[in-house]
Amino acid sequence: MSEAQLSENGAGRASLSGTLDFSSVPTLWPGLKSLIGRESRLELSLADVVSSNSAGLALLLEAVQQAAANAHQLSLTDVPQGLLNLAELSNLGTVLGLSDGALPQ
Repeated sequence: MSEAQLSENGAGRASLSGTLDFSSVPTLWPGLKSLIGRESRLELSLADVVSSNSAGLALLLEAVQQAAANAHQLSLTDVPQGLLNLAELSNLGTVLGLSDGALPQ
């Protein structure tokens, strides 16, 4: 298992890495929520997420909702295929704004 981490990359960019699961998501959320509140436009890369379950999907859904509540823009990029599949299976792909730009590079 890879420890999950939120990294601020400057200029409205951040990334999540590691495993997004029931043990890591509660630790990640406060920092991500704060970052969303500070940045009017945030690009969040998931390129270094090694695995995720429904807790990771819930984290992303909450992040998108938090951005909307603050009238901020959040875009998800480099979303791993497994997480894309879970989002589509849950009918959340559109809600999360997952499109070609969110696909892994």
